[in-house]
Amino acid sequence: MKRPGMKRIAAVLSALLLLPSCGVLEMREAIPETEPASDGLLSQARRRAEEEGEQSPGLQLYTTPPKEEETPSITFAFAGDILIDTFIISDAARKAGEGQSYSFLRTVSGVHRMLESADVTVGYDSSAVHPKGDTDPTHRTPAEALETLANAGYDVLNTLDWDDENGLLADYGVEDLSLAAGGTNAVVIQQEGITVSLLTVGGDVHPIGSEDVNRQIGEAAEASDLVIVMADWNAGMTSGEQCAAAYYMAEAGADVIIGTGDTVGAVDWLDKADGSESLAVYSLGSLLSTSAYYENLTGGILTFTAERRSSGRVAVKDVVLTPTFTHLEKGRREVQVFPLASYRDELAKVHYIGGLTADTIVSYVRSIVPAVYLPTDFRG
Repeated sequence: MKRPGMKRIAAVLSALLLLPSCGVLEMREAIPETEPASDGLLSQARRRAEEEGEQSPGLQLYTTPPKEEETPSITFAFAGDILIDTFIISDAARKAGEGQSYSFLRTVSGVHRMLESADVTVGYDSSAVHPKGDTDPTHRTPAEALETLANAGYDVLNTLDWDDENGLLADYGVEDLSLAAGGTNAVVIQQEGITVSLLTVGGDVHPIGSEDVNRQIGEAAEASDLVIVMADWNAGMTSGEQCAAAYYMAEAGADVIIGTGDTVGAVDWLDKADGSESLAVYSLGSLLSTSAYYENLTGGILTFTAERRSSGRVAVKDVVLTPTFTHLEKGRREVQVFPLASYRDELAKVHYIGGLTADTIVSYVRSIVPAVYLPTDFRG
């Protein structure tokens, strides 16, 4: 079970319990052979059996069906990129309370419940965290931001090219995935008897399409029930090239492919040569950003369940991409992430980007993501 705040994946224990349906016994009117019994049909049947020396069959009015076995499962949430820049840091400083340097709580409070409710929550963090005493200007994000993300429910953060060599994420109970030369690009998750390998690929160290990467995916498939690959697409890759790369990773053994990108991408199932399918989500966009373009302020939180079927195979079900949108006002202040379903025109009117409406953003998402993968609010 997730602990509020700092938590580790090994502590997460959750199962989906299938409740048995109530049994119904059909009652029929009994026709007595002699006189009707004065104390009811059930006692009449019981007395006759006793008189004839037979053992009563024990007719029961209520039956309890055998308890069905639990179905092992793990719920996942994957969120878009986090880009904490100087605007967001300044805004967090203004919101700080007494004794605080920064407060990022309100920034992500709108999506906290969705992030925290999954058994395993994973995200991208392109903003290097600023360890105390580190004077490197490129490590500009305060550690308070990481504390907020840990409290919001994150279990794993993919830091892309940044290597957390000081183990700062581990101090907050967050696993680190990295594409850096000194980083670790694989995490193994074991819960409910299900083993999931989570890999990140891309960049110069783990290039997409390379023999080494495909071998790593294949080895993970042999050792795991499910393989999830987070792909950092090469700059300039077309959608067709991304699709081809996703297909080859699926054939190598990836069951789920989730790509990076500054805009939300398509969702699709890829048919494999063995007759099975792999889920491809080409981009989750940006969860948190201060871009001047609404497309780059739109993100998605992908949720799904990995469930062990009666055949023993672990399958992916209940795939939903919930759109999010970053609100910010004049001066790029009052930064806050909203589920797009709750974003209203009253907020859009005071957005930093002028002329926005909630419908504009919703229409944009619908033009990219198939309705079947969107929440029911977006399918009309």
